[in-house]
Amino acid sequence: DEDSTLNKVAEAYFDKESSKTNWTQERKDAYRLYLLDTIGKKKIKSIRLHDINTVRTAMEAQGHTKQTKNGCSPRTIKKVLIQTLKPIMQYAYDNKVISDIPKIELSKHYAKANKAKKRIVTDAGVKLATLYKVIMETYDEDPFYRALFLFALYGRRWGEIKTLCWDDIYFSKNIYRIKEENNKIGEEQFFELPEPIREALEQIDDNRQGLIFKSPITGKTLSTPKRQLAKIKELSNISELTMHYFRHILVSAMGELGTASTILSASLGHTNLNTVNQFYLSANYKKASEITNQTIKQITNIESLVDDSI
Repeated sequence: DEDSTLNKVAEAYFDKESSKTNWTQERKDAYRLYLLDTIGKKKIKSIRLHDINTVRTAMEAQGHTKQTKNGCSPRTIKKVLIQTLKPIMQYAYDNKVISDIPKIELSKHYAKANKAKKRIVTDAGVKLATLYKVIMETYDEDPFYRALFLFALYGRRWGEIKTLCWDDIYFSKNIYRIKEENNKIGEEQFFELPEPIREALEQIDDNRQGLIFKSPITGKTLSTPKRQLAKIKELSNISELTMHYFRHILVSAMGELGTASTILSASLGHTNLNTVNQFYLSANYKKASEITNQTIKQITNIESLVDDSI
């Protein structure tokens, strides 16, 4: 009811309204770090814009790790305020616990910075072709990392890659699966298996049990391959490259060729209904991935785009 604290409403929201996915767990962690002890104990009806601005300002000044000691990134602040707090407040509003929702947004400075980060990649087709060549040549005799980075090149998130299991690969049907608990929309998704990835997977010396990309030391989930990523960054001369930036390059490269945004959204497993519009309501991930794979093949076959010295 209206005397419930934000923490109480958040508990109900995560328990009743949210899918049991890794994305939900990320938002739970964000809530625990930045909202639980700051405004979580306030009655939800008493939370004002001032309280939200206080949280945001504090995050802009300092985070909870060494990497964020000088302030959280716009992406983290967005996760806490827009993707976590806002739907909790909406849940309270929908249940008639509060009569309105305070304005929740990034500060103008951070909103501009976040928008700038998402601008279209320049020369994306060249960068995609370059990355493809670097991956294929650098890991010619290492199918493990060849498959890993090709999955990134073909649009998969790192969280999806590191949780892929051998039983998610259907070689006979030439498709692969992203389990609902390993993506952001809480829905099982199937994508076409690109030939270069299939070949790499078939060459991996493994017992074909459990995780595909498990740590060779512990046998458990692999951490971000920082050393290998640094090698690709140097060889490709793409200094801004991250595991997520592969997706930005892919989207921009396909955009350069006029690929419809609906196809891009479905092939990447996006959840933004404003982007995918009516197409998303019956999104055919496999069909969209087929179009994506053909486009990547077209781009990477244009050898003139890539410096032969790489």
